[in-house]
Amino acid sequence: MKIVIVGSSHAGICAGLRALEEYPEAEITLYDKRNQVSFVSQGIISYLAGQKSVLFQSSYSSVEELKEAGLNMQMETVIEEIDTNHKKVFYRRSNSKKTKVTDYDKLILATGSYPAMTSVPFDKKSNLYFLKSMEDAIKAEEFLATAKNIAVIGGGMTGVEVARITQDRGIQTTLIHRNKNLLNDYLDEPASRLLESWMNAEGTRLLLNTEVTEISVDGENTVVQTANGQKIAVDGVIFTIGFRPNSYLLNQQVELGDRGAVVVDEYMQTSCPDVFAVGDVSTTYVNLLEENRYLPHASDAVRDGEIAAINLLEARQKITSTQGTYHVPMKNLVMAMTGITMKQAVGFGYDADAVHLLNEHLEGRLPSNIWMIYERRTHQILGLQCIGKTSDMAEYVNIFSLAIQQQLRIEDIEFTDFYFEHGYKDPRGFNRILARLVRENER
Repeated sequence: MKIVIVGSSHAGICAGLRALEEYPEAEITLYDKRNQVSFVSQGIISYLAGQKSVLFQSSYSSVEELKEAGLNMQMETVIEEIDTNHKKVFYRRSNSKKTKVTDYDKLILATGSYPAMTSVPFDKKSNLYFLKSMEDAIKAEEFLATAKNIAVIGGGMTGVEVARITQDRGIQTTLIHRNKNLLNDYLDEPASRLLESWMNAEGTRLLLNTEVTEISVDGENTVVQTANGQKIAVDGVIFTIGFRPNSYLLNQQVELGDRGAVVVDEYMQTSCPDVFAVGDVSTTYVNLLEENRYLPHASDAVRDGEIAAINLLEARQKITSTQGTYHVPMKNLVMAMTGITMKQAVGFGYDADAVHLLNEHLEGRLPSNIWMIYERRTHQILGLQCIGKTSDMAEYVNIFSLAIQQQLRIEDIEFTDFYFEHGYKDPRGFNRILARLVRENER
């Protein structure tokens, strides 16, 4: 069997290594236009925060290691076309114009995503930066080394992280977000408002519910213009407005869904026989919402790759639904979340409610804020949002991700044997406290 994998980041590597295990006699080839593999883009954040060595340690594997494992690595190779009807891949070396062709029995697309480009008109001379690759990180760091005043456009996870880092570095930062709340896809308004209050206290200027209409140049300044008439002069702009799936190679050959991502079933198979799609290029099934959505996420990518490899010859292993489980560790602040928000739950038709737990640490004012979303009638857990300044708080979302996957009620884990909560004013454990809050809410 001849297996072709296009893309050698998280999903592609995991697919290749699992395919070696499952099909030791197969010929497995990974193609990638880059000269490196497995770059962890989260390392960009640590790099900009001052941990310079992290960027160059963000690749957990190497081309040599994968070759030694038994994979045929074709790096610095551009895939020009995939013909699913005839099961052929057309490619060329980066330094050549000559197109070559190879065939396949099974194909796994793992081409990932790219930073969403702004639709706002901009002057080509303006200082604009995006964050995805190692090269992007180095360019951004060179800019930040001398910048005194910047704008960050986009109030998602990366935008919040970058804005807090640059403000902490002494760079006056304006964060512009088109929604009325930060992290609106992940947090409900109470948690978002708390985050905003902390960022305001740190000195970050927040412009929420604000549309950028144009980016121009005035002398040495890049000028950001907004729909309400503001003109913000800065040294440069960092865009963090999300990502889009790199699915063009299968355009009009397979079914595409949310944001143009490749639609896959629970076995990671596309609408085209013998073609699978994994990682940031594919959709993810959200059980609570009963639909496929585009949710690019590293932990899903590594699961996707292995699941696809297992199912290449026959459907043997279903992927479990994603809960959208995230941990965002930042300086002096921890954010973590899983499941769906209250807004999403109500919009989908759940009779939902939420409870809020505030538990402070005995070592000083280190609050843990937890919001749990649940269904009123059954007390089924639907989501969890954590934001605070106690480092171990993020561990809760893994527990709740499993609880949501298993469709558990809060009572099902109320008396589970979790470790004793040392150092908290209420040491009974978050599971028992949340169960009590639900009972109080229902009286």
